[in-house]
Amino acid sequence: MVGNTASGKSHLAALIGDEFALPVIHLDAVYWKPDWSHVAHEDFLAAQQDLISQERWVLDGCFSEFGLTERFQAADAVVFLDMPTWPCLRRAMGRRGGHSGDLPADDMRLPVGLGLLFLTEIVLFRLLERPRILSVAMNSGSHFIRLHNWADENHTLAELRDHGSSA
Repeated sequence: MVGNTASGKSHLAALIGDEFALPVIHLDAVYWKPDWSHVAHEDFLAAQQDLISQERWVLDGCFSEFGLTERFQAADAVVFLDMPTWPCLRRAMGRRGGHSGDLPADDMRLPVGLGLLFLTEIVLFRLLERPRILSVAMNSGSHFIRLHNWADENHTLAELRDHGSSA
């Protein structure tokens, strides 16, 4: 499950986890420490390798700058929430002051500078991250599902059911 911040990755990952009785793993919880510092990239990649070597999982998170190829190659299917920028920004701003459930600490304690970095990353996602995701997806060999709006959730679940029955 990849996509922009506040694109709905965690929500859809939970639906897929429930539908197929799969454990849902939030990569934000692997990467971010409670004080909003992050683990070293090598530690993240090692933890990710342990996760994707398990037989069954749903990974929720983007982190396209490292480990994306390995995740896509290990996955039976990849879901890309390719949502418009402005709705993602509105959703991210609506989270302020609450806990999204997949992060290690509530958003109230998010340092201002890091919050501004997150907002900047949301705006730049389509320019920087999206091309990388699409390139890796084309070369991964995994079944690739691309959503352009939130109403496609049920269609995605049906496509995953169909894909699972043909595997």
